[in-house]
Amino acid sequence: MKKYWVWIVAATVLPLAVAGGLFLFAELHGLYRYDAAYFTAPYLERYATPSDVAIALEEALQTDDPALLAELHGLRRPARFEPGPRVILVMLWERGERYISYLYIDMKTLHRQTHYLEEVNGRWVVSPADVYYYVKSGRWSATFLPLAIVWWLLEGIAVAMGAVFAAASRVRRERYG
Repeated sequence: MKKYWVWIVAATVLPLAVAGGLFLFAELHGLYRYDAAYFTAPYLERYATPSDVAIALEEALQTDDPALLAELHGLRRPARFEPGPRVILVMLWERGERYISYLYIDMKTLHRQTHYLEEVNGRWVVSPADVYYYVKSGRWSATFLPLAIVWWLLEGIAVAMGAVFAAASRVRRERYG
């Protein structure tokens, strides 16, 4: 019976351990995420405001310039975005606590792209939508919380069914030997 309770506690703590692992990964990734070469005085001046980065990102997407994209990211390993000669900056989409989102549209295909800007070490950078972004922006909770609730509900049902089957087994033994 003791082994049964160990499994129940382990299953209960599993979603919290997964969330903790996600946070730990994001924090460790944040330690080596950015390249110090992109945080010198010229870059700090050039990308001092979100609008500077948003306008430069529009140019980078239109020309598919990998050097400019790397400079806008400031990352050790820059992400790739979908370029297009007719991609234009449409508007500020969302302003959160840590991130500012801008909407870009390819005028030929009407494909929309949202890009996230974040202030890092005194300058603004384009942040790809990766694990680091989802943890730091708080968007992880929109996925994690419903999954954790479903997990705990299923676990509760399994524990209740186990208790019912154990009680039925006990009654069966008492009545029929």
